[in-house]
Amino acid sequence: MEYKIEDIGARFSGKAINALEQRFTAHAKDGYKFHSVIHIEKSGCLGTNYGASITYLAVYVKE
Repeated sequence: MEYKIEDIGARFSGKAINALEQRFTAHAKDGYKFHSVIHIEKSGCLGTNYGASITYLAVYVKE
């Protein structure tokens, strides 16, 4: 099993949702199936919480 993880961000406009659909479709054409979304906090400057941000990761699998 092979995994692919992609940072998909945390804020979506209508245009960004359409772009996300296209990315999911492109990964599916490459043989990856959407598996899940993980909510994470990226550390900030020099590993501290200063400038930290919340984002989401899409996880895909290829069997």
